[in-house]
Amino acid sequence: MKNKVLLISSGGLMKSGVPSVLMTIVRALSDKYTFDILVHTDEEGFFDKEFLSYGGLIFRLPKKHSSIKLFDRLLEITRPLYLQRHTRKLIKENGPYSIIHCNNDFDSAGCVSAAAKEGIPVRICHTHRTWENDSKTGLLTKTYRKICRKAIIKASTSLIGCSASANSSTFGKDAKAEILFNSYDEKHFSPTLPLVQPKNISLIQVGYFNSNKNQLFSVNILRELKKATPDAHLTLIGDRKGSYGESVEKAISDFGLNDSVKLLPPNADIPKEMEKSNILLFPSNNEGFGIVLIEAQAMGLHCLSSDTVPRETDMGGVVYMSLADGPETWASYILSDSSLIEKRIQDCSKYTTEKFIESVKALYSL
Repeated sequence: MKNKVLLISSGGLMKSGVPSVLMTIVRALSDKYTFDILVHTDEEGFFDKEFLSYGGLIFRLPKKHSSIKLFDRLLEITRPLYLQRHTRKLIKENGPYSIIHCNNDFDSAGCVSAAAKEGIPVRICHTHRTWENDSKTGLLTKTYRKICRKAIIKASTSLIGCSASANSSTFGKDAKAEILFNSYDEKHFSPTLPLVQPKNISLIQVGYFNSNKNQLFSVNILRELKKATPDAHLTLIGDRKGSYGESVEKAISDFGLNDSVKLLPPNADIPKEMEKSNILLFPSNNEGFGIVLIEAQAMGLHCLSSDTVPRETDMGGVVYMSLADGPETWASYILSDSSLIEKRIQDCSKYTTEKFIESVKALYSL
């Protein structure tokens, strides 16, 4: 009998950062462990079928919401107790589990506490994002984080994060947390040699369409570039479901950029599209790491990233800029440095899948 692992994810198994990390683990270790996963959404994910093919189960516990703001905030602050109750029930009915691996932000508090009460020996809380400073948040949010941090530290056997800033902002500056860098698929993101060198400015952005990933900013960069170099173009890859995706499509149309922007689904061949590009845009408002920056540098692309992204992502090919400077400044920088269109492969061996999985194996050791 293989030991069982219960993964927890705040969203579903979409083709995005955290689910991709979890699928890397499942693919590599499914011969040693049986993986189940609890997700906080009813929506079917991109990786659902693949996950199920490894013999595990997908459980769903969507977040509760209220149209009344006060009630909605109360639901949020009492969520750890709600999650603890339902996670304990899930463990009793589907266990025994040897490991719980929580990847659901501060909501990990309820899940890891349930695991401790049910006697799961290995209890991991894994953070994938950097949060705004507590001093900049409201009293209710500050209180919620304080309660969750205390519960997470008390109930976890391991605290890990994808960067130092993710660890400190989630667990607190004094918490004993380890860094587990995300990995990229070095076999998949291996460019054809000699490198394809596009003659024009060929921008690309990869990620689920939402306000945090900030695709509208990239569209506005292209709009500015077109004033000086009409041949510039942009490829956007990701799931466009929802109102934000619609707003990006509308902006492209309103700006007359339909012929200069290629919109591709999340299952597009990303390495192939990167080979056609020379600059990756990463204007996220907030990120715990940003593995696509590593993938792009491995493919030889130069990267322009918002300065809120951890510096661990720089393998020699990233320039960090402030979003407050606006898309005009970003476009001006691209136009001012002709070397940006000359692709150059960076050494990204620090973030190989092999190294990542060896670290996970150590964490999962009983």
